[in-house]
Amino acid sequence: MRELVASILGREPSSDLVDRTFERSDGNAFFAEELLASDAADSVGLPSTLREIVLARVDRLSDDAQQVLRTASVIGRRADHRLLAAAAGLPEPELLAATREAVVEHFLVTDADALEYRFRHALVQEAIWDELLPGERVTLHARVAELLAEHPDWFDGTRHELSAELACHWDAARNATRALEASLTAARASEQMYAYAEALAHVERVLALWPQVADAESRTGMRHVDVMRYAAEQAEMSGSADRALDYVRHALDEIDPATDPVTAGLLHERWGRYLWMLGGAWPEILNHCHEAVHLVPDEPSAARAKVLATLGQHLMLAGRSTDAVAVCEDAIRVAQLVGEVVIEGHARNSLGSMLCSLGRSDEGLAQLHRARELAMQTSSWGDVARAAVNESGALQNLSRHEESLAIALEGAEQARAHGLDRAFGAFLRLNANESLWALGRWAEYEEQLNEIEMVDPIGIDAWRLAMQRAELAIARGSFDAARSELRRLPEYAAAAAGVKAYLAVERLEIAIDAAEGNLESALRRTIDAVSQPVEDATLCTDESLEAITVGLAAGASFARRARRPEDRDEAIAMVKRLAGTIAQWVRDAHWGGGEPGDLDAQLLHAAAEEARAEGRDSTDQWEQVVEGWSRYAKQPSVAYAWWRAAEAAVREGNRPEAARAARAGYEIASKIGWTTVRDGIVELARRARLEIDVPADIAPSAAERYGLTVRELEVLALVAEGCTNRQIADALFISVKTASVHVSNILGKLGVANRGEAAAAARRLGLDLAPA
Repeated sequence: MRELVASILGREPSSDLVDRTFERSDGNAFFAEELLASDAADSVGLPSTLREIVLARVDRLSDDAQQVLRTASVIGRRADHRLLAAAAGLPEPELLAATREAVVEHFLVTDADALEYRFRHALVQEAIWDELLPGERVTLHARVAELLAEHPDWFDGTRHELSAELACHWDAARNATRALEASLTAARASEQMYAYAEALAHVERVLALWPQVADAESRTGMRHVDVMRYAAEQAEMSGSADRALDYVRHALDEIDPATDPVTAGLLHERWGRYLWMLGGAWPEILNHCHEAVHLVPDEPSAARAKVLATLGQHLMLAGRSTDAVAVCEDAIRVAQLVGEVVIEGHARNSLGSMLCSLGRSDEGLAQLHRARELAMQTSSWGDVARAAVNESGALQNLSRHEESLAIALEGAEQARAHGLDRAFGAFLRLNANESLWALGRWAEYEEQLNEIEMVDPIGIDAWRLAMQRAELAIARGSFDAARSELRRLPEYAAAAAGVKAYLAVERLEIAIDAAEGNLESALRRTIDAVSQPVEDATLCTDESLEAITVGLAAGASFARRARRPEDRDEAIAMVKRLAGTIAQWVRDAHWGGGEPGDLDAQLLHAAAEEARAEGRDSTDQWEQVVEGWSRYAKQPSVAYAWWRAAEAAVREGNRPEAARAARAGYEIASKIGWTTVRDGIVELARRARLEIDVPADIAPSAAERYGLTVRELEVLALVAEGCTNRQIADALFISVKTASVHVSNILGKLGVANRGEAAAAARRLGLDLAPA
């Protein structure tokens, strides 16, 4: 069904859409296609085509058989014989004759062991139910609800499922009082089963029915504002933070902080939390968290512990670790006084993350581990997932990627098992992907992206998903696909707010420039990106470090290729500045997320790029970089370092070492799927005539792909330098007319419109240097 829906829509469908289409079509391809073609798979009601097909057959049945089917359609997809007999109101002989007719005509199928009937196709039940007259529908639903309430054993399902069934029947029967009570019971039952989306649907029905029931508060034992808070909780757990925030905002409209400061404070606490989940701005998030602490009285209580824990968490997320430590320790103290183990674990989780960010990794990891233990003990699955997020993140910062990956993926599976795939699972898989990327396990990385896509992520998760898809597309040379992903980012403008988000996007733009050969642009953009004003200009973030790594590589390559001495000198100066920035960050320990565990490798790499820019790097130096990255199993970085080691060996005239390094880099780059490095090594091997056993059909050179001759490559290199036809003719000892013909042929082969586009294509393809 997933493959069918994807082929019809032309995109990967969400799991919800696949599930709904499968449920309504019973896997019937024709039904599924009709539903999707009319957009009915995602809505209530049937396409006219399907309705007419079904009802034309129903009309040929006897009146009694039609009555049985109408009654069965109200009961649901399956109907117990006793329930159907009592609800249909037919004498036994007529009932048996009618059900036999419905079975013979293939509307119903029987289950003798269970003494029940089942509609052969879900759409048949739906079409018949749609045709009921309003009064007939109300009467039948009321009768079925009364019978099920009196005879619960006539329902083939759990107590929780019966609660949901009764809620639906009473609502359809227009009995607001009974429907409200049953819906609240069903919501709580669904919550216990981790079916948070279903719980939300039931509690939303409670809210819709509330105005119709005069004594709703006494019947439910809840205030209207408490029901709205409950709806927000279920929306949050089902991964719909936007709806949760709407409920919190409306709930605050009903509360006077002067008379009920605790409820008002808890609502502000949730407001701040949901804003963060949706990528809101830090000043607004922290204002709500501080307001929560201000409103809830400063005395031991669960509410006080909760608002302190949330303030501590968001101070931590905002990078204010020192402030957050004291707040979290206070939250732990209050939580222990009132016996709130869940809140204690939540606060320890934040505290552990902050201690790691302050360089106290052993203490921090101990707190994070304890937080996960407390969450497991209390079956607080949201906190279990959050503990996995932070513990895996701390290990990732220490470059302990295998450990981080195991915790993140285990947490994602636990989240899925407990109905939290959208709320936490997507975030955990995105975290796991950061380790998969560093380790070079890019096929698994893509598998996780598909898993994330299927839960329809929102907010920061949707933003990160687009970023990771763009990153993979760049590595595989699909630059148009990468740009397409980046163009989606304005959809998640709120989630993309802030300097770190700006750097993340800019890093990918820099990577596209570098991969396409626009080296000078990549270098200058890197300088601009890391020069953006931030709260602490000396602070290094993951994104700024990664942007510098890409910019360093582009800058060193540009310096080596620059033809004008002034361009080369400027490029070297910028490369030195970037390498010096990393060295200063290391020396002064200015790390926003804790000191990374691979500092030694980072420094070796930066120094090698600086040396490459100046033309003084060596094979030995790059092999030290290989050794440094190998300690952390960061295969992409290892592949890149082997590439540069091979280049250095070629310049040193050491062909055997060059071939060995090129072969090692090629094997790794091919395995992980990094086309930029793989093709770069192939091009180097062809130019230097190195034997690296590249299959003939793999990675042909750019010149071969575009059919460029040796002379055309010489002309193209001069075009890239900005030479006129006269200058080309003089440089190559050919006539101006011949130079003009060569330029025209090159434009046609590259599929570009003018010399400027040809020059850009030459830089992108690495053809801006004359063949050796």
